[in-house]
Amino acid sequence: MPSYSPDGFVWPRLETARPESVGGTYGGAAAEWVETNHGMTLRPWQRYALDRALEHDANGDLVWPTVIITVARQSGKSWLSRALCLWRLHSRELFDEEQTILHVANRRQTAMEVMRPAGLWATEKYGQRAVKWGNMESGITVPDGGRWLIHAANDSAGVGYSISLAFVDEAWKVRRDVIDDAIAPTMASRKNPQLILVSTAGDSSSDLMSKYRDRALDQLNDPQPGSTLLLEWSAPPDANPDESTTWEWASPQWSEARRVFLAQQHANIEESAFRREWLNQWVTRADHWLRDSVWQETTDESPLPDGTWNIAVEADFDGMGHAVAIAAADKSGTIYTRVTTHRTIAQVDERLAEIQAQHQPTRVYITPGYIDRIKTKYDGTVGSKEAPAATQTILDLFDRRAIRHTGDLVLQEHLAATTISRRQGGWVLTAPMGHGGVYAARALMFAVWTAAKTPRPVAQVHTRRRTR
Repeated sequence: MPSYSPDGFVWPRLETARPESVGGTYGGAAAEWVETNHGMTLRPWQRYALDRALEHDANGDLVWPTVIITVARQSGKSWLSRALCLWRLHSRELFDEEQTILHVANRRQTAMEVMRPAGLWATEKYGQRAVKWGNMESGITVPDGGRWLIHAANDSAGVGYSISLAFVDEAWKVRRDVIDDAIAPTMASRKNPQLILVSTAGDSSSDLMSKYRDRALDQLNDPQPGSTLLLEWSAPPDANPDESTTWEWASPQWSEARRVFLAQQHANIEESAFRREWLNQWVTRADHWLRDSVWQETTDESPLPDGTWNIAVEADFDGMGHAVAIAAADKSGTIYTRVTTHRTIAQVDERLAEIQAQHQPTRVYITPGYIDRIKTKYDGTVGSKEAPAATQTILDLFDRRAIRHTGDLVLQEHLAATTISRRQGGWVLTAPMGHGGVYAARALMFAVWTAAKTPRPVAQVHTRRRTR
């Protein structure tokens, strides 16, 4: 069962810890402003999200440069989005500079639907010239110079502007390079810039959301969680999708009317779509090599078997994330695994020391990027030469249901983001060209490959020689 707040809304299932640097929030002031000036009364969960997103330090500077808010469909994302953009549009005095809001979506019309009520309000308040509705240029300009600009999420988004707030709607449909290459650079010279990603879950083709969300998941409970705030209302991966109590996890404002509607949806739409849209669960795309059913069939929380534990360490392409995978085979050849993700190499060393203190013997394999950087003694390296054989091994193990994992969410999503691509040495499990965020999957791949090669204990038959 999900947990409810005293105000009656469902707490986020995944939420970044509040760092010590937080000295307050502008959330209350923002909610009061939009209610007084625009007549918007926010729901309790929307006020809570606003409070977290607008946390500031003792100097009044915003704590979170990046905010990810993800929730099931028809929960009030558009209402929250409009409130945040409107308040920031009118915050020149607070942030001591003219505010420029860039609101993008995969389809320009999606962003326009959020802005439309605000545009009608601005027309009445500031006059018709304050709002533009055209296909080439649309948005709101307020008397102090602040602008709310609408743009499709393409390569020219934000180019030529200096952006205070970049708001990305239905972010799972937006390409990562649009943000990293086109929009993010426009925020470099602004005071307290923020990137807000708002979305319902998508599938494994979303490189933007998977990358940014994975970073936040790695740091979720860290006392110093970094620069990304994650607020996610979603059902746990192992929850029964047929039960209405599971549906509540992804619906921050639950009601009997919503339960009735979701029951109708559950009866009429395909399970993968129901999980994505109403449970806010990330799913693998239909043509992915690892099907959801295979993942479920190989989930097992049994302890790792005795014998040699094979450990592999892998980093993300940009070196900003690390994974440690353990694999050990039982007497039947089934391989049991554990995977953890880490922010720094120092944390990798700590994890390796913890594993080796827990169990012996172990064998540690690293990818070449760790040579001369990792303190732990290792037994060998793995990399592009071993990747084709390791890829074939992990594919075979999943195909034969001869691998076991705990159903870890991060690992599942890293695997879902992989592709099997042709390389010079053969077929290799990797990220799509230009993408990252699959380092936990590749650590697992190398660990199970070494475990599959390690001799297993063989049952011995003892006989007594007959004597005359």
